[in-house]
Amino acid sequence: MEHRGRARLKDVAAAAGLSSATVSLILNETSDRFPPATVARVRAAAESLGYTPNAAARSLRTNTTHTLGVLTDNILTTSSGYAMIQGMQDAAWERDFLMLFIDIDGEQVQRAKAIAELQARQVDGLLVGAMYHRPIGTDSLPAAIPTVGFNAVVPGVACFVPDDLAAGREVTQLLIDHGHSRIVHLTEYPTDGLARDLRVRGFRQALEAAGIEGGRVLSQTTDHPDSQSDAAELLTTELLTGPEPPTGIFAFNDLMAQGIYRAASTLGVRIPDDLSVVSIDNRQHVAEELRPGLTTLALPHYEIGKLSADRVLDALESGEPIPAEVVRVPFTMVERGSVAAPGLGSAADASPYRPTSLALGSDGINVDHTGRLAGPELGECGGAVLPAGGE
Repeated sequence: MEHRGRARLKDVAAAAGLSSATVSLILNETSDRFPPATVARVRAAAESLGYTPNAAARSLRTNTTHTLGVLTDNILTTSSGYAMIQGMQDAAWERDFLMLFIDIDGEQVQRAKAIAELQARQVDGLLVGAMYHRPIGTDSLPAAIPTVGFNAVVPGVACFVPDDLAAGREVTQLLIDHGHSRIVHLTEYPTDGLARDLRVRGFRQALEAAGIEGGRVLSQTTDHPDSQSDAAELLTTELLTGPEPPTGIFAFNDLMAQGIYRAASTLGVRIPDDLSVVSIDNRQHVAEELRPGLTTLALPHYEIGKLSADRVLDALESGEPIPAEVVRVPFTMVERGSVAAPGLGSAADASPYRPTSLALGSDGINVDHTGRLAGPELGECGGAVLPAGGE
């Protein structure tokens, strides 16, 4: 039989010698009601004709679209964003769901419009997230659609976020375990993100638990270059040529660690012999290319994406509401070669270089021994903590 255009259900029925109603039941996952030979005949006919069920018709019949709406802000072209999307897609694909993405620039008006558009397209569930760990305020979330936040704290819904507090403790503890006590944390500009504040708290908690005093937090400021890497290089140069230089530095991310490496190289300070460096990120194109390789905590972006989508899909299957909670997802340590016990000589003694001036303003280095940071203090989120193995 020759067909033109897209094969229809009645074409499959004719090829199989059965009624359209019978073929529809078999192809819509109720095949256990029919003899195996009949089911095989229908599926063979459908395959030979290139027939695929009409999703729109199925949606009308079941009042579902098997689609998850995903609302993000500027993450589709980032490596971290890709990992989250991959996690969501794997979860959705396992249950025969597709995803519909809208990527915005983060403005509240755009977010409300995007949510309305996703509702209009009858998505079954909704995932709302951000490029970096931060709060998202929105009053436009639909109450009737199961919704979960990812990499963001969204009021009134379950959210999966990186456990930045524990991450700050863990990388600091790694330095302490190797015998370091002169430890400095280099962090980013104050932003609306939660990671900065939580990692600093974790840093201070680890030092306090070990009885180590004087841990310093140095922050990139507006007097520094826009590049986090360049700012970290300036800060590290000041540290390593000043009194009591650190033997261990905890960098906010791998880009700042890259700047630390450059400063150390210029000054003749050896990593890890004279200076140990740890970070949070695991940007492989940075961490693996540095020499020695950078020991860093890998952000759990894939896990956040998959857990978030699974939570929505579970709710769709069970019909149960999703409890509003913040679930912190653990990081994974990737140990390379940037951490060792403190060397016999100080980092400053390892270099003859002494700068006469640096491109820093009077407050270019924000040193604070009290635990407070310049800029907005962001509250710690309460909620559950996933164990290292997952939920």
